[in-house]
This record gives sequence, C-alpha cells and structure tokens, in this order.
Amino acid sequence: MTASLYADYIQDLKATLDDLFERPDRYQTFDLHIELAMGTALLVYETKRQKGRTDAIAYARTPKGNVQVSPALAHQRISSFLAMQDHIALTGDPIISLNKEYPHAVIRFEHRIKGAPLKSSMKMIFAGLNGAEDASRYVEMADTTAAIVTTRPHHSKNLWEWK
Repeated sequence: MTASLYADYIQDLKATLDDLFERPDRYQTFDLHIELAMGTALLVYETKRQKGRTDAIAYARTPKGNVQVSPALAHQRISSFLAMQDHIALTGDPIISLNKEYPHAVIRFEHRIKGAPLKSSMKMIFAGLNGAEDASRYVEMADTTAAIVTTRPHHSKNLWEWK
C-alpha cells in the first residue's frame, strides 16, 4: 500500500493560513481550529471571525499542565509543522493511536474571502514526515493500513479535503 503524499496540498494550505494570519481583514468569515500533537505535548490554536469581530486563543497542554501561549507563537509552530518535507493524511476510520515519534495535526478550517460567493472548508488529520522513506516507515508502523489515505482527494463523513 502506498500512502498519498500531501506536499502540494500542505503548501497551498500553509500559504492560505499565512495570508489569514497576516491579513485577516481580507476574509469575510473564518473559523480555524488546529491541534498540533508533538510527542506528549499538544498545541491548540483557534481563531474565528464573524460579524466583523475576530477572536483568537492558543494554549499548550504539557505533562505539567495547560499554559496559554501567544497566537504568534502558535502560528510559528504550526507554520514549522507545515514546512516539513512531506505529509500524509489519516482517514480517521479507524481511529488509531498517534505515533509519538511524528508530529500530527488535526486541522479544521472554514473561510470565505470577501467578495467570494461561497465558503470553503476542509478537515483533515496530517502526520509530518521527512520524505518518502519516512512515509514508508510510518505506514509500516501504523496499526492498520485502512487508517492511511491512499487515494486523493479524500472525502469521508468526518474528514475531507477542500469542498
């Protein structure tokens, strides 16, 4: 089984998230929720804009407890994850334990650029990798091959690429 690689998708997603972070006023509405798991630590970043008001919160969950962090620091960590050499996606069915050797991100993002007739949304789970060899190793270590996306675009009841 060969996992689908998401380098192109992640590159476009990173560009959109960077644009959102730098120029949120370009967007009529947005709702972004990212959970980035790195080993035993978890970084959560949420930002939402509706009715002209933008709210953002970021916090880290560590073995020592929860700590609020700045949205800028959260964006930097998320950007570093998205800048990794490659990514594969998990199907979410079956749910598997995340391999602590690899960073993982659950990303739910819905947005509408000002003037656009429709909103776009996506919800995916990604594992960050250091190339094709690393992807093969990740797939071998997964409990079941059904947990890895092998065909793009991925659309299921719970997870989907852009729609």
